[in-house]
Amino acid sequence: MPPERLPAPHIVRWHPVEDILSKISDAREGYTPRTARVTVCLDNAVSDERDALMRRIRETAAEVDAVAKANRADERLTRKTKADKLREDLKQLREELAALEDREREHMHTLQFTKLKGLEWADLTAIFPPRQNVPFDMELGYNHHAAALAAAKKNGVALVDGKPVALDDDDWSTILEIGSGWDVENITTTVLDLNVLHGSRAVARLKKD
Repeated sequence: MPPERLPAPHIVRWHPVEDILSKISDAREGYTPRTARVTVCLDNAVSDERDALMRRIRETAAEVDAVAKANRADERLTRKTKADKLREDLKQLREELAALEDREREHMHTLQFTKLKGLEWADLTAIFPPRQNVPFDMELGYNHHAAALAAAKKNGVALVDGKPVALDDDDWSTILEIGSGWDVENITTTVLDLNVLHGSRAVARLKKD
């Protein structure tokens, strides 16, 4: 008697579209928009002093790099001495910055920003045409600085004892008037990273892989 044949297994073919829709559904479930924090110093004198120190640190660090490169091609003692002097200057500047940060703490305020919905960000950027003399604006298609500040005002909050506190127009006027250029750039860079650069980096990384 021949052996009994088993029924052929039922093969379920998973359609690529169904796979994509399933992944989209998974992404939607439990989604929480990203947040990021920036600490600003609202004291004119301290802010100006910090800006000046940061500028000197950047300039001195650039000099250290330039001299180090020259040293590889020229072993003369005078060049090595100059490099040592620049490193000492850089160390002292960083120590001054650390001391300044101790004074800053009483004037420090932490702001928190949340990623906008994609369509909300697109609508907002459409309001701000790119500046013709700013390559990054031309690349993105809008004034990235103005768009980032507008987004910051939409959902930026102050954190007081860890709890969010809403900011009104007067609060933002104070922040943008008293905060240093360093503070304002930190705000715009953080908001831009939340809404644009974080996603573009992920896509670029996966394309490389």
